[in-house]
Amino acid sequence: MLAVTGGSWGPEGLGRLQEDRTVSSMSKRDFLIILGDCGVFAPRTVLSETVAAYRSLPCSVLFLDGSRDDYDAVADQPSFPWNGGSVHTVSRGVTHLLRGQVFRLGGLSILTVGGATTPGRTDIGRYWDWWPAQDVSEEDAETAVLNVGKAGGSVDLVLSCECPSSWKPSVGGGAATVSSDVLETISRKVPYGHWYFGNGYAGKEMPAVRASAVGDRVIPIA
Repeated sequence: MLAVTGGSWGPEGLGRLQEDRTVSSMSKRDFLIILGDCGVFAPRTVLSETVAAYRSLPCSVLFLDGSRDDYDAVADQPSFPWNGGSVHTVSRGVTHLLRGQVFRLGGLSILTVGGATTPGRTDIGRYWDWWPAQDVSEEDAETAVLNVGKAGGSVDLVLSCECPSSWKPSVGGGAATVSSDVLETISRKVPYGHWYFGNGYAGKEMPAVRASAVGDRVIPIA
């Protein structure tokens, strides 16, 4: 099984996954993809303890980076090739999917675009509550378009933390951000079957753009 869910930051988020029926039915051969803000790279936490908590889930965990990660810790991780793309193998069964990569999972081609912009941030919190590297960049978009081209010119799924700017009014996502503007560019350049995003949005289906705001739901996709 392959399933996606929104952010699982902190004890409450992890508790949500521990109590979810779909997650409980999964095994280590199955993958749960957390669409940003999962807490593995949470600032000022003990990485080994957080990883152990996620390894206690019955499934293997894949995750995107988001708006609440320590990007110095992210940068310390060595990257490895895996299923067509590049990853950070944080621990056995806990894997970070890098931006702009196209993976083959569950018979599907999947583009991953982590990253999100923290709203209302100030220089006081720079490198403490937020990192410049968390913003989805034009370079990320170029990498994504290039890798989709190498994968055949289209993908079955796009997975992201934030959503494109033009979708925000439909999901109560507030004003456009640096990251959502770049995702808007990707949405116009990359042919896709369906798009799932999960950065703090309530669960909602968006059939007009073939997208789902995942929220706290766990959605099986393969």
